[in-house]
Order: sequence, then structure tokens, then C-alpha cells
Amino acid sequence: MGRTAKSIVAAFDAVVMAGAAYSETGGGFALTPPYLILWGAAAAAAICAIVVFANGSSLVAWSAIGYILFGGLLTSGGIHWPLLALAVALMALVPRPRDSIWTGVGLALLVALAARLIIGVLI
Repeated sequence: MGRTAKSIVAAFDAVVMAGAAYSETGGGFALTPPYLILWGAAAAAAICAIVVFANGSSLVAWSAIGYILFGGLLTSGGIHWPLLALAVALMALVPRPRDSIWTGVGLALLVALAARLIIGVLI
């Protein structure tokens, strides 16, 4: 799949996530975990789409995926399957750091853990 096709798919994923965030929050924003997770995942998906389109930094894209993984795996209430599915879908589209998916997954997991710690302290 070419870069243009990947960009279109990533942008579609971002739009769907933004629609889900809008639907779940009523279009509002607050500094509460559900809002931060949903709107943050939408922003992270948009960042991934921009990275794919611009052939940007893989580290930025995998860090954004890490934030989505945080929302999908490390929040209360168990696994959030739609967020986990979004993260996995984006993993197939973004560039890999050092041409290694495992480096990307490791970076994403580190970002997910850091997000859990930081947001846990702030809220």
C-alpha cells in the first residue's frame, strides 16, 4: 500500500475517532479522564495521519499510538476494545522506527505507561 492510501486510511481512522469522541462527550471538553482519553485518542490518530502523509518522524507516530494504548489498556474498567483496535490499525500504517515493529511497540508501551503515571498524578 502506498503512502497516499495509508494517509487516507489513517485520516479516516482519525475522523471516526473524532466522531466517537464527539458522540460520547456531546461535543464538550473537560479535564476528566473520559474526555482526556477520547479527545486525546482522536488527536493522536490525527497526528498519526499527518506523520504518514508528510512522511514524518516515526517516533512521533509511535508515541501517539502509545497514548491510544494507554486509553485502551491502562484505564479503569478493563480493556477498551475500540481504542485498542485503533492503535493496532495505526501500527500497520505508520513508519517503523529503525524498520522494527518491536522498537515501535516498545516505544508505544513506554509512552502508555508514562501517560498513565502523569494523568494519574494530575487527576
